[in-house]
Amino acid sequence: MSEGKHDVKTHQKAEEPKPKKKRSPLKILLILIIVLAAATGGGTAYMYKSTKDSLDLKFAKENPSVEFGKYYSSMDYVKESTGDVAPAEASLSTDSLGAKTITYTVSKPILNGLFTPAKEYSMSYTVIDSEPPLQLWSGDGAVVERGTKFDIKNVIAYGDNADPAPEVKYDGEVDMSKSGEYPLHVTVTDASGNSTDWDFTLEVADTLPSYEDDSPRTKFEDFVKMYQSDGRSFGIDVSAWQDDVDYEAVKKAGCEFVIIRIGWSEEGKVTLDNWFDNNFKKAKEAGLKVGIYLYSYDNNDDNVRASAAWIVDKLGGEKLDFPVAFDWEDFGCFQTYNMSFADLNRLYDVFADELSKSGYDCMLYGSKLRLEKVWDDTDTRPVWLAHYTDKTDYNGPYMMWQASSTGNIDGISGDVDMDILYH
Repeated sequence: MSEGKHDVKTHQKAEEPKPKKKRSPLKILLILIIVLAAATGGGTAYMYKSTKDSLDLKFAKENPSVEFGKYYSSMDYVKESTGDVAPAEASLSTDSLGAKTITYTVSKPILNGLFTPAKEYSMSYTVIDSEPPLQLWSGDGAVVERGTKFDIKNVIAYGDNADPAPEVKYDGEVDMSKSGEYPLHVTVTDASGNSTDWDFTLEVADTLPSYEDDSPRTKFEDFVKMYQSDGRSFGIDVSAWQDDVDYEAVKKAGCEFVIIRIGWSEEGKVTLDNWFDNNFKKAKEAGLKVGIYLYSYDNNDDNVRASAAWIVDKLGGEKLDFPVAFDWEDFGCFQTYNMSFADLNRLYDVFADELSKSGYDCMLYGSKLRLEKVWDDTDTRPVWLAHYTDKTDYNGPYMMWQASSTGNIDGISGDVDMDILYH
């Protein structure tokens, strides 16, 4: 065989065309703007500028005064405009006193929304407080022991919606070395100059009087008969004051639910109710619906947040049949807590917010007077009303009514609170 060159065929893979990159909507928009600007010359720029210059906003009132803690819709202050108005906030900020500013943006789309010229306007306003301090306890009937030191803050109670430390003065003389009655005139003034005043008579006595509770007692079965109606359930609330409760007997007596004190909090530390664990376990075993409440002495956000976190940890995921009740009721010496009513209301919100992070709802416990005079937003906060009367005249909404503190039921020796739940 003679040697020769072999034909060599080379196989090269045909190069595939690269896929075209998709342009993003933003790039397409930019291209359109460039093309449009090129096509119209300075027309677009002129239209944008003239539209923006035409934007105007007139306010209904310049530098209005608004009340501390009240709700004011931001749009209520817009009188007229030449475009769409968007305030920075839906309502004016009234949680602190003094001068404030809110910004409004006026805008109008052009070229079918391709551009939206906008202009900002600011309105100044002043938050004032014209509400006087509230008398929580007049001091009428107060008796102090002869020879002790007299302090007016120990025999009256007061608070203010905005001022955590209103000033108190009194006119009149008290001789603590001599028994007798002493007429006094009290004036409480807040930081805004609002004041409330009243008269009362203080008694200085050799010994403090003793009081006998002669209130009539009501049997639970009679309580149920008195208020029986569709959409209602009947129960009790308990704490260590009731000692060892026989929940089987309680249920047999017609009780359907129980609200149990988990403890009391002060400075963010919760003291467990001595009977809570037993009450919680035995009530569930008896087939009763169960809820809990916290008696609080907390006076700032951090403290109440810590108390709520403690409750969540203590419950350990246990299911409750009712929202956790926030019970703050030490109004007899409210002035010693260095809180305004606004501060107190915020405590509830902080407490409820902390519980919600772990899936627990919250409700507000309060007496008729405090719900009407101290607590805000009672139309949106679930309420457990305390009003010891045959027929309440409280006008706000409530989910539960504690109608008696002198109930009597099988399984408990002594008094117990009786409650009505509305479905």
